[in-house]
Amino acid sequence: MKKYYLALGLFCFSAAVSAQGPAYVPASANSSVPQTASKEVTADVATASGNGTTSNKVTNRGNVDHNNHILIGSTFYDLQTNYAMSRRIILHADGSISAAWTTSPNDQSGFPLRGTGFNFKSNAGNWATPSSSRVENSARTGWPCIGLLSDGREFVIGHEANQGGFFISKAATKGARPTGATLILQETPYKPIWARSANNGDTIHMIYSYTDSAVAGEKRAPTRKGIFAPMVYSRSLDGGTTWDIQHIMLPNYDSTITNNGGADQYAIDCQGSTVVVANADLLQGVLVWKSTDFGTSWTRTIVDTFQYAPYDAKKLMTDTPFTNDGSVDVLLDKNGNMNVFWGLGRVLDTDTSDDSYSFFPGVQGIVHWSEIDNRARVIASGGAFDRSGDAINALEAATYAALGTSGIPTNVATVARLGNTSAMRQPSASIDANGNIYCAFSVPIESDISDLSANFRDIGIVYSKDSGKTWSNEQNVTQLRNNEDDFACLARRSNNFVHMMWQRDEYPGTNLQNNVASVGNHPTTDNKILYTAIPVNDILTNQLGMQWGLKVEEPNTGEVLLVSQNYPNPTSGLTNITVNLNAPGDLNVTVRNAAGMEVKNITLSNLYRGTHNISLDASDLAAGVYTYSITAGGSTITNSMMVK
Repeated sequence: MKKYYLALGLFCFSAAVSAQGPAYVPASANSSVPQTASKEVTADVATASGNGTTSNKVTNRGNVDHNNHILIGSTFYDLQTNYAMSRRIILHADGSISAAWTTSPNDQSGFPLRGTGFNFKSNAGNWATPSSSRVENSARTGWPCIGLLSDGREFVIGHEANQGGFFISKAATKGARPTGATLILQETPYKPIWARSANNGDTIHMIYSYTDSAVAGEKRAPTRKGIFAPMVYSRSLDGGTTWDIQHIMLPNYDSTITNNGGADQYAIDCQGSTVVVANADLLQGVLVWKSTDFGTSWTRTIVDTFQYAPYDAKKLMTDTPFTNDGSVDVLLDKNGNMNVFWGLGRVLDTDTSDDSYSFFPGVQGIVHWSEIDNRARVIASGGAFDRSGDAINALEAATYAALGTSGIPTNVATVARLGNTSAMRQPSASIDANGNIYCAFSVPIESDISDLSANFRDIGIVYSKDSGKTWSNEQNVTQLRNNEDDFACLARRSNNFVHMMWQRDEYPGTNLQNNVASVGNHPTTDNKILYTAIPVNDILTNQLGMQWGLKVEEPNTGEVLLVSQNYPNPTSGLTNITVNLNAPGDLNVTVRNAAGMEVKNITLSNLYRGTHNISLDASDLAAGVYTYSITAGGSTITNSMMVK
């Protein structure tokens, strides 16, 4: 594995670039002297468990809002991806939602119970009780993908890191928890893992790479077409029972482009007979392949050229070229046009005597390329998240530093970087029925700093109303101080809401990649898996803005929006209502009987903007028809419910 050197650059910019050329920012962008050498970290639990298995418990520091957003699961295993986010949340045609994530119910050494977490919300109901248990029962898996078969049943696919291959689990009925674990797509003696899948009914498309963390004498990853551990493609036409295409390399993916594949540096989407795959790397550029015949034949396009590809350690890169950071997403619009997103990266090599190069982990930019006009544009940058007024989203060193071979870098109390990604990273895209495109991303927040001097992250979002030709200003979705909101994933399709899931805890970075066991700088903790439904109208009218969620200082003058009718309905005990607040403040619930007499009045104080689940106890109410009114600021919604 090559050795990488780190350098920092903090950027604030807005630019449009032509395809076939690297994205760029103004030449005045600052960069510093390269830092201490650090190997790239590619983590799977089988090999990463030694990098942080301390069981130090976390206490609430008093600034956690337990009412903000909806808890759908939890996990002690906190690394959801090495680079790009996979699709892990589905909005069904009837409005129900399914979600999957990597989970572990405890912090035992090596996380032996790691697997796929799952939850489901019916159109008229609530999410099931949050759980941290795995779908696969006795099989230990990771990095799940989720899909929907032609009969409406969910399936999940997670990798098996020790022997290679993937376990597929299927639900008995729609919304039921998938069960069983059938091993598929093994390739002896190699170890394929880190899959991404997309499907149209029973046609499942998968891309993945190979683990290269081999023990002495064990060959786990192949070299094909001059690429070590390449990305490969497989296809099933019968819901994953058999695979008629297995482990093939897509055309023109060879050593003329790169000599190394990478974990999680790819994304996939499909729609009808069209399939599209995106692949990215710091030293490669961004490639996409498109098939219009269910993955039988493919056409490759280079959407962002890296001028020094293939990098062989003997090429000087003294002009610090811009590139991508490997966190990539791809989305097909309703007409089958490709939209590709990636985190902006930058590299440097001033010495050809070794295999090392430098990169700039402080870069803050998200880029979008559209097939419609064949152009790449910077659509989000860190400058928008500046809080000091200097147009720079200033970061602490601990935010972009990485663990070295001897532990935490000098003069840094902790580290919080994810592999070799940039500071702003992991785009996740969605599209609604009107063709509006949304892109969420992870971004550190200036002056929101942990006890160990690393910036906490929030989830930002931008949108385009014209198929990606122009983009909105950045908005902050999560807005909660002293919390690390990361690994955001949007449901690929949006309705009146953009549906998002993500992971939250109280420490910047991850235990899996950023903890030194002897120091315990990032102990294992129970991470929340959260969900929110963001009203499309709030996004498109820029209502989210850049509030920082410090506290509720003024009464709510915004609106309350009903997300779902109370459920269960009828009820004889607890019933739940999901609402969305477009401004922070207080919320009042009034329940009246058929005669109009008030029988319950509840006030919930100091709620943050976002999705909330309200529980009403009807066990003390007589059978009959009631109305409930929910008021926040200047708006009220009223619905009826039945008590049996």
